[in-house]
Amino acid sequence: MRIGIPTWAVVAIGLVLNIVAALMTNFVIDGLGEQSASVIETQTNNNQLIQLSWQQLDALERRRETIMVILAVKPDMGSLPLPFSRRLLQSFNDMSETAVTQHNMPLIMDAIDQQQDLLRNKIDTLYLDNLQLADSQRDLGSKISAYRNLALFLQVLGLALIMARDLSRKPN
Repeated sequence: MRIGIPTWAVVAIGLVLNIVAALMTNFVIDGLGEQSASVIETQTNNNQLIQLSWQQLDALERRRETIMVILAVKPDMGSLPLPFSRRLLQSFNDMSETAVTQHNMPLIMDAIDQQQDLLRNKIDTLYLDNLQLADSQRDLGSKISAYRNLALFLQVLGLALIMARDLSRKPN
């Protein structure tokens, strides 16, 4: 016994499957692609901030070395002239008026250490964020791949059902 399904119903199902595949591609896959691009952009921004923080960390270390060299070369100088002290300590808001002297060295070195610790913590946080973003990126990539495969399957099945119309025609 043969069950007769009208040809128009098979073709309609094929068209619906193709439309679903197109909508899936247009909305779901494109949306996931935008999320993926946003994750990549955030990772790139974090990497730039990490590089900038490393440069700031290095600059603080050079500033420490400069202060130590100046005071080592002229130990009897007393203190640096105020404009030079301000320039060397400008990144420390609460120390801009502090004189660079042997007496103030522990205070200055502690301030540099604290600033470097803050920068290292920032670098660590950004790095850990990037690791989480990489996991998120992998998940999004696998979702995109799965949806693309599903959309392709629906398209092929839909086209096969549409072509069934031609196969169902009876020869004259």
